[in-house]
Amino acid sequence: MNPYTITVFGATGKTGRHVLRQAAARGWRVRAAGRRPLEHGEWTSFDWDEEDTWTRASTGSDAAYVVIPYRHPGAPEKAPRLLESIAAAGVGRIVLLSTLDAENAPDSDPSRAAELALQRLPVASAILRPTWFMDNFTVGSFAAMTDAGEIRLPAGEGRIPFVDARDIAAVAVAALGPGGPSGVMPITGPEQLTHHDVADALAKGLGKPVRYTHVEPDEFIELMISRGFTREYGVFLANALSDVASGRLSIPVSDTVARWAGRAPYTIHDFARGHERRRLP
Repeated sequence: MNPYTITVFGATGKTGRHVLRQAAARGWRVRAAGRRPLEHGEWTSFDWDEEDTWTRASTGSDAAYVVIPYRHPGAPEKAPRLLESIAAAGVGRIVLLSTLDAENAPDSDPSRAAELALQRLPVASAILRPTWFMDNFTVGSFAAMTDAGEIRLPAGEGRIPFVDARDIAAVAVAALGPGGPSGVMPITGPEQLTHHDVADALAKGLGKPVRYTHVEPDEFIELMISRGFTREYGVFLANALSDVASGRLSIPVSDTVARWAGRAPYTIHDFARGHERRRLP
């Protein structure tokens, strides 16, 4: 009997690497789809810019986890075609990592377009809509700020139920499994947090000073550009953070992690302590 097999598109990302590990722990055959082999584990060649790799990467899998790399030129627009290709290869279950704001986005928005494309396919599917990642402060867009000891964002005193990427992965693995949950699944952490709360937890977990300072959007955009990000990406983040500051972006706490991971979601203090351990030699 062949082992249950999944393919992970986005295996080196914040959630994909955890999906790989957690799925392997279930005894599944796990394949990482990407341009280059991973140091450990099974690899299948895949490139967003070479569509002839798409079907090969999917063939033989029972389920697929798809992360859209929004900073990769053209990938967001190609996502619906990739999903169609995965289904055409015979994959019966697809889990898509989307965003919480996709619900109110126009149909032309890449996240919403991908969701709609998946919902049209004759497969079992789940759409994950997580809130902002705790991991953004340690391995994501704001990691350099954390390393420098000052998180400078135009977020005011707004609150977000930040979520640990390990919790997103736990829900993803539940949805990837035979008979797993389907439909749209909002994913949050256990509590609403200001960026002051995040900075305080990181300072305690990392054992170094970290503080949060509110800055105006223009200053934030220039700061992101100075750190190697595009102006377009800086503007996108500035607009989203301004919505947090004003309260326009209000995200209720969900129970999705507790229901499908079988445990409480990680707190910001759990995350900060865990990050400290992963940094140790």
